[in-house]
Amino acid sequence: MITEGKEFLKKIKGDVLILGIILALAFLTWLIPHITEDDTSGSEVVVLRDGNEIGCYSLSADNIITFQGTDGSYNLILISGGTVKVTDADCPDQLCVRQRSISKNGESIICLPHKLVITIDSPEESDIDAVTN
Repeated sequence: MITEGKEFLKKIKGDVLILGIILALAFLTWLIPHITEDDTSGSEVVVLRDGNEIGCYSLSADNIITFQGTDGSYNLILISGGTVKVTDADCPDQLCVRQRSISKNGESIICLPHKLVITIDSPEESDIDAVTN
């Protein structure tokens, strides 16, 4: 009877150890992306129309900006959580609205019908090593 109790405790200790290792790995999997997140302080969202800068905004401050063209066209830009996205526009193809959010140095969203370019400018190095033609 006593040996059965000791065997049972050994099995439980092993199960608890395995469960502890699994929980520790799960916690590390969650923690690592949060530690290595890009710091957006100092990063700026630069907006150009026809090659001329029409706006510069901090990437770390949430903001909603509407850019009106001289022809009445518009693009609605959302800066939130360290990312930038075009949420609405009246261009016919809506490609700028369908592009993913950007957050890293050198990334761009382009609206060709409105001649609008939105880029991230950061003092940090870009992940891009080179661009080839």
